[in-house]
Parts: sequence; C-alpha cells; structure tokens
Amino acid sequence: MTEESYPAAQQAMVERAGILTAEQVDALGKLWESDEELEMPWPSLSMELQGGINPPVVTNQALIDAWERALDAAGANGRVDEIEAARAAGRAAHHDDRHLDDSPSSKNGTEEAVRSAVLAVGVRDLISDTDYQILVAPWQQVLGVI
Repeated sequence: MTEESYPAAQQAMVERAGILTAEQVDALGKLWESDEELEMPWPSLSMELQGGINPPVVTNQALIDAWERALDAAGANGRVDEIEAARAAGRAAHHDDRHLDDSPSSKNGTEEAVRSAVLAVGVRDLISDTDYQILVAPWQQVLGVI
C-alpha cells in the first residue's frame, strides 16, 4: 500500500497529527471548542419525543468564515493536494482506540483544529493574515511553530 505524499510542510503536519499525545489531543480539542464558542440550544420537546437531541450551534462566525474562505480559495485554485492533506491530517489525528479517555467532543475539536491548520498552511498564499492566524492558532498554541 502506498502512502500519499503532500507538499513538504503539510506532509510534516500530517505526520505530526498522527503522533499526538493524549494531552495534546485534549488541549487541541479544548482550544478549538473554546474558539468555536459553542452554544447549546434550549431542549426541544418535539426532538425529545422523537428520541433526538438538539445539536450545539457554532457561533464564532469569524472561525466559520475563515474556514470557508480557505476551502473556497483552495477549490477555486485547484489545490486538491492541499485539501487532501487537510483531510489526511484529520484522519491521522483520529484514533478511537489510542486515547480511550478522550471525550468525543475533544477528539472532534482536535480533528477540526488539525484540518484547519494544515489547510491554512497549504493555501497561505491565497488567504488573509487574519484568516491564517484564526485557523492555525490552536496548533501553534499546543504544538508550537508550524
């Protein structure tokens, strides 16, 4: 089986995402979640009766917008390898059996933080400094310089 190879900076980040410690997963997940500014909606009686729940709502519009602009820029400029590297980093960071004590939301936050940082690095020349900083901040705070 051949392993995908991405631009050098992104490849290094994908490899790094695959060896995160439990502490790093927890820290990345918490940082991303705090950046997301999650709000829990009021419980819906109709959803409860149907056996469902109201999912949390992401309210940090700057974070959502930065991600969308980076993804749009990558797509519009044919940066398929950069998008795939971001996906690969998310997969590399996700190991259900590696950190059994991690909360599902911490794991999800970690995957999002890793994907965003890898994509931002890949399209650095296409996005604003502000968007870049928004997307790489959790990685830099937990793992250091990119």
